[in-house]
Formats: sequence, structure tokens, C-alpha cells
Amino acid sequence: MDEFRYYGVIDEDSLKEYCTKIFVGAGMKDEDAGISADNLVYADLAGMESHGVIRMPAYLKRLENGGTSKTGEISIIKETDTTALIDGNNTMGQVVSKKCMELCIEKAEKNGVAFVGARGSNHFGMASYYSQMALEHDMIGMTFTSPAAHLMAPTGGIEPILDNNPFSFAVPSGEELPVVLDMATSVVARGKIGVALNKGLPIPKDWAMTIDGRETEDPEEAFNGILLPAGGYKGYGLTVIVGILSAVLTGGSILSKDVKDFYEDVSESQNIGHLFGCIKIDRFMDPEFFKLHMDEMIREIKGCKKAPGVEEILLPGEREFKNVIHRRENGIPLTQNTYRALAEVGERYGLSKPEVTLC
Repeated sequence: MDEFRYYGVIDEDSLKEYCTKIFVGAGMKDEDAGISADNLVYADLAGMESHGVIRMPAYLKRLENGGTSKTGEISIIKETDTTALIDGNNTMGQVVSKKCMELCIEKAEKNGVAFVGARGSNHFGMASYYSQMALEHDMIGMTFTSPAAHLMAPTGGIEPILDNNPFSFAVPSGEELPVVLDMATSVVARGKIGVALNKGLPIPKDWAMTIDGRETEDPEEAFNGILLPAGGYKGYGLTVIVGILSAVLTGGSILSKDVKDFYEDVSESQNIGHLFGCIKIDRFMDPEFFKLHMDEMIREIKGCKKAPGVEEILLPGEREFKNVIHRRENGIPLTQNTYRALAEVGERYGLSKPEVTLC
């Protein structure tokens, strides 16, 4: 099935420029278009294809049908020295989230810790994109986000009334790579099932169940079914807590009757809530001392005796950092389906097909 194999590779800047031009063509402001494109392309650099440019057609569909505002402006509803509540006014989630984390970092620089919440936002792409913004400021960054679809059922149920509410933590280190956890509360993100569907590949049985509660290896049944929580009832518990932090606390949609599906309800605003947090390390200890101990911890973990067949023990985020290094040097691979979809949406806005080096 050639259409599901990698078709070609494209460099980071070219892909970012192409996606930015598409967003501008759809009516977004230049700066907002660039922020949104940068988030999606970084996901592909990191190997998180489920949150990369494969989603461009879906974002465009929402912009074209009014579900997401092309030119919305965020506003501050409430603010203190260490907190703020932002109204995204239905702007692209990437734009709302980057500006929220920038404000959170600014407050934490002055006050040591800060939390900034948002409502009236949209799907924001890769969660760790925002938590990692804190790293260069010697801070621990946190990101939580609320329902963008009906994907999961509570433990014991077969009705998808919950989402797999992703969250991320980013922790700086010294000589070693930072530790970055980016996960949804399901076994896998729905987008990863979408990638399997795109590539025509079966999925493991523990990823999802059909809408009537049966096991399945069929990515199409799974994509239209119910995601399974990571760790069973523990993943279910996590999704409830992340939903409380990101939606109940901010005023975002949380009840199933209010949640609008990212793919299906393209003409309706989602009112997604997010919460961003920063801890400035120097309010607890010297950052260099902290990083030294982070390196020691990382090396001890990586030096653990390995199970048979295991070549290397990885820390959270390590694989993604290595992917970024490799793909910045060698290009970002695109499947034929993803390339075709990008070319089709680009053509609608007068762009020629993006140039790739064929695999």
C-alpha cells in the first residue's frame, strides 16, 4: 500500500512556510498563522505525527466553517501577580496557548510561581510545545488541557462522555536532555490511531474498543469508537483531574452536552480550557545545583540493568528530542496521504505543491 509509506521528506523551514501561507490564505493574521504552523511542524519534527501537519485539513475545515475564529483577540478576564484567567475568544488554540505561557513565564520570573488559565480556546496541538517554553528560563513548565472530543468512557461504561485530556511537564537538566512528559490519559492519542488509519496499519487491541464495547484491531473502528484509559481506572482518574484543572477551574466546556468534537462540530466553537504553570527553580535552590542533580538522576535511570533485548533505557521526551535533531538534519518525512492533503488545501489558497525529496 504505497500511499501509506513515506512519500518524501521536506525541511523544517519550507514546511513551516507552506503551512503558514495556508493559514494566512484562510484569513489568519501573519503572526497567528506562524505560531500555529510552528506548533504543528514541531510535532512532526519530534515524531509526534498524530499532532503534526496531518491535522492541517481539520484545522482549515474549522476555520472555513466558522468553528474557530480567524482573527480573534485574547483578553484578560482576571489577573493577580501570580495568576491570570484568559478568554481566547475562540482563537486558534496554538495562539491562545503560546500567549498564555508567555504571560505565565513573565509572572513566574517576578514571583517564583504562576498559573495562567484559559477558556474560549480551541485544540492546541502538541502539549509539550508549551511546557518546554519554560526550560530556557530555568523553570519547570506544566500544561493541562480539557475536552476536544468525546473519546473515552468512565471505567465500567461504554459511552464516550469524556476526553483523554492531555498534560505535559517539562523539567530542565544540565548536560543531559531535559525530562519532558507529554501524554494523554488514554493508552494512545486518537491522532495516533488516525496515523495508523492513514498508513493502513492494524492497531493493538489495548488501544481502543468499538462504540459498542468490543475489542478491535481495526483503526477505523477504533477512530470512531472509544479510547481505552492508560492503566485502566488510574487513567480514568487522571482524565477527571486534568479536566477539573483545565476546564472546571477556567470555565471551559466539560459536560458532554457542551463539548464540541474537533473533527465533527466544525461550525461550532469548542470553548476549550487550558491551564499553564511555571515554577522558577531558583526560589527553591540554585538552578545549576538542581541541574547537576537532574543529570545524576537521569544517568542512574539510564544505567539501570536492562531487560533482555533492550538496547537503551529512555527518559520521558528523550526519543522526541533525538527525533528533532535527526529530522532537522535529514528532513521531515511525509506519507503520500499527508502530502496529498497538504497539496490539496494549499491549492485552495493558490499555492503550488510543496517541494519534497522523494523517498
